[in-house]
Amino acid sequence: MMKVRGMMIISFLVLSGLIKAQETISAEFQSDAWEIQAKKHQFKKYKGQQALYLENGKARLKNSSFKEGIIEYDVSFTGKRNFVGVHFRIQDTLNYEEYYLRPHQSGNEDSMQYTPVINGDAGWQLYTGEGHWAAFAYRFGEWMHVKLNVSGGRMDVFIDDMETPILHVDELKLKPTAGALGFGTFLGDAYYANLSYRELENPALVTTTTKTRVAEKGTILDWEVSNAFASEKIKSILALSDLDLGTYRKIKPEPSGTVNLSTVSPISEATNTVVARFSVQSDSDQIKELQFGYSDIVTVFVNGTPVYSGNNSFRTRDYRYLGSLGYFDAIYLNLKKGANEIAFAVTERMGGWGIKAKMVRD
Repeated sequence: MMKVRGMMIISFLVLSGLIKAQETISAEFQSDAWEIQAKKHQFKKYKGQQALYLENGKARLKNSSFKEGIIEYDVSFTGKRNFVGVHFRIQDTLNYEEYYLRPHQSGNEDSMQYTPVINGDAGWQLYTGEGHWAAFAYRFGEWMHVKLNVSGGRMDVFIDDMETPILHVDELKLKPTAGALGFGTFLGDAYYANLSYRELENPALVTTTTKTRVAEKGTILDWEVSNAFASEKIKSILALSDLDLGTYRKIKPEPSGTVNLSTVSPISEATNTVVARFSVQSDSDQIKELQFGYSDIVTVFVNGTPVYSGNNSFRTRDYRYLGSLGYFDAIYLNLKKGANEIAFAVTERMGGWGIKAKMVRD
């Protein structure tokens, strides 16, 4: 009898834990529930709901913890240029996942975007197209309901229609770790209301097919990276050996071949540049084509000698140019027989710090 009672108590405790883990938590929209850094904010009634008005800033919900499950909220904004985000798995002020809406791009394929924020650097230039962007026509000045279904490293996003996801993210970039929840606006304002979240272990997604990003043939996968330094040092050198970069360390690219350099260091005037390098073993003296992409500014060195420089920054090529990372540039490597070092001094300005390269085979 005692054994049966003990088993009943254990079962009750386990069931209680599961119920607690799956309960929906609703946020209170009042000042003592939030930590806010913004140009302007206010808690007020808006279109029938208690809401947070947030202008050009961030708001973090105190005592919140979310790893995977469902996040829901209402949002309203105008059609002016703005970036209206929700942040989740917040580890600190510099590291979190972000999904945001672009009101000024309503109806366009990049009207919304997912990006990780790593060491304070949002990587939207590195993560574009399918799996990161989606088109949606917003209803300005009205409440829209948003739901994020987050499962491990994947996510479905819904707006108004809670049955059909508008965006599927097949590769969330940060490690699935519990963190806080919050909102953020940049260059504009928005109203938020009805935030709720529920923790679920491995929740089912509507999108069952996932596009696996794999490296193209010839992609460079073995990289080393220096410590970060000031970009001013590059301008005055004629050889890579003129820089005292200390010890390099290995850096792992993503499955696609993209190397997110934001993992190396937070960005500042003194730490906005790194050298990323790899080695090519050639069986003879020959010329080979190397295609590459970078964000934002680069100088390329072959065996220590500079051979190329370029600027791929936001709006450098025309007023709509995004500076996205892709295989948009190429050089012809004059390889000597034996080992050859190819090095990229990459400077970050904003929107993503990255490099990728592939050898074009015969």
